[in-house]
Amino acid sequence: MAKTLFEAIGYALGHKAAQAKNAFDLVGGTEEDSLRAEIRLGHDLAAALLERVPLVEENEATKFAAEIGRWLAGNVKEKKLPFIVRVTAEREPNALALPGGSVFVSWPLLEMCEWQRDEIAFVLGHEMAHIVRQHTLNRIVKDAALSLLLRQSSGRHAASAWLSKAGRQLLSGAFAREDELEADVFAERLVRTAGGDALAGERLLEKLAQET
Repeated sequence: MAKTLFEAIGYALGHKAAQAKNAFDLVGGTEEDSLRAEIRLGHDLAAALLERVPLVEENEATKFAAEIGRWLAGNVKEKKLPFIVRVTAEREPNALALPGGSVFVSWPLLEMCEWQRDEIAFVLGHEMAHIVRQHTLNRIVKDAALSLLLRQSSGRHAASAWLSKAGRQLLSGAFAREDELEADVFAERLVRTAGGDALAGERLLEKLAQET
């Protein structure tokens, strides 16, 4: 029986995880095995995050964001994942991507998009890029703190403990500049492929620049 990604990291020494080029190298097995492990990891992390981050009660606006997520997901060619969009009640503009397909976006960020479909699509596409390109997954795999926790526990318990310590900060932190640029390009291309306005991303980035 194939090990889950959590178990694979847990069995690996911290320095081994840090030396792995990516999560696939660490897990081994087939690409299908790796995908299943990634989805299970994301499920554990999402469950642990939902214990800490309140969601906006479902309404027409949250349904609109989820619908945009499904529209984009149908146009992702590189990797078929069960993408799901959740809207958080955080007070600051924020978005976060988890391995396996979970995307969290805060209500203030959606307001900053002025509820324009294609601007929201750019935000979601950017986070989907971090998942598809495994930016988030590789960052998690190489975190020594998680590796240590996984040698003491497993699955959701380790995910919860990790998020209580360094995990939340790691997940919310900025990626390397090249990863962020890659995610922007991916999002613009995805919005265009889906039939939206690719320039919506530029408009949103200008607004974000003015806000910050």
